[in-house]
Amino acid sequence: MKTAVITGTSRRLGAYLAEQLSLSGYRVVGLTRQKNPAQQFMTQFEVDYQCSRSVLQVTQQLAQQFSTVDLLIHNASLFEKDAAHQQDLAGFYQALFAIHMQMPALLNQQLLPLLQASGAGTIIHITDIYADNPNPAFALYCSSKAGLENLMKSAAKAYAPAVRVNSIQPGPIQFLPEHSAEEKQQVLQQTLIASEAGFEPILKGVRFLVDNPFVTGLSLKIDGGRALGK
Repeated sequence: MKTAVITGTSRRLGAYLAEQLSLSGYRVVGLTRQKNPAQQFMTQFEVDYQCSRSVLQVTQQLAQQFSTVDLLIHNASLFEKDAAHQQDLAGFYQALFAIHMQMPALLNQQLLPLLQASGAGTIIHITDIYADNPNPAFALYCSSKAGLENLMKSAAKAYAPAVRVNSIQPGPIQFLPEHSAEEKQQVLQQTLIASEAGFEPILKGVRFLVDNPFVTGLSLKIDGGRALGK
């Protein structure tokens, strides 16, 4: 049985990917800030995303329990406007760095032997189209996602050919509850395929990156063409 390790599995995209991969035959391991008792289809480990010691401890547990890891998906994310953190901008930036860059870097490094042992290990960084075309309202978020994107390229070079490393850059796949109707309309007007696609296109992207053995170092935009805009 293949093993998939996914960060940020308690809700939204991470929860969806974990459940769907489990249904397709993967043994799924979720790294989450808080276990969800309803997600009995996977093994869950609680991790403090911002604490390097916590991340390293869970990698040790994984190494003790599993002999291989076939798929590692960096999905955990913090998406908030800079304006909401003006009183502690440095603390906010440190949190973004820890979640989007430090934790993925540590997991890549520490789980590399398990990924190599699988014979076809794959790492996928979930970044953002903002990594290439930043939104000034989310400047700090965008810069840390750009760092995650660059980390993917570095890892692809370092781990080839044994482990392939790619990224998925999502666009407007599923709006947050706090998005207003006006905000949704504005986003869709800037998207070539003007619809809210849901999470399935990301799952299809994951499957493509896993199944195609001749792809590494690729940034796969799944955004309905929003990166081009209208």
